[in-house]
Amino acid sequence: GVGASLVTPDAEQGRAVEWGHLTVRVRGRRCRCGASGCLEAYAGAESLLARWREEGGRVPGGTDEETALSAMLAAAYPSGGEAADPVALAVLEETAEYLGAGLSDLINLFQPERILIGGWAGLRLGTRFLPAVRRHAVSYALRHPAQKVTVELGRLGPDAVTVGAAILPLADFFARGGRRPDPVPASPAPAWRTALAERAPR
Repeated sequence: GVGASLVTPDAEQGRAVEWGHLTVRVRGRRCRCGASGCLEAYAGAESLLARWREEGGRVPGGTDEETALSAMLAAAYPSGGEAADPVALAVLEETAEYLGAGLSDLINLFQPERILIGGWAGLRLGTRFLPAVRRHAVSYALRHPAQKVTVELGRLGPDAVTVGAAILPLADFFARGGRRPDPVPASPAPAWRTALAERAPR
């Protein structure tokens, strides 16, 4: 999938946003959410591989998405002297533009200081075409907020979501000054419960 998290100085105001379901193409591909033209229908790992297959690409069978995406990147950007797979290359270049257009929406809406791309697929793809994504993001966004934002790869690796979740209880602990939460005072039992207890056979 394709998601985003908005991080603010006040951690409690940060939130997840359904960025992957912004419309990037009217009457476009059907997304797994049921709508048409979502960013995720063009930039998600599953849809990337589907588009490569539909265009005649040789998607390896019997492998997981991570292995298949690595094969697609290797086909588009071969390390040896062999020719690049033009279908894989075209799909990836188009995806870079869709991602850039999607980032421009975030830039225009939230005017962030920094955008970090993460997740196993984002990091795998970003190492190859981050400059193209940046270029498209700037070209589609409003000039003023686009001049103030940087687009980089995250540094926490593919497990950034897990690391972030693990930090939440620590952040809560430190917000309380390292103290355990105060016990919740017991409230008096409602009258109906007391009455039932008194009528119960002994």
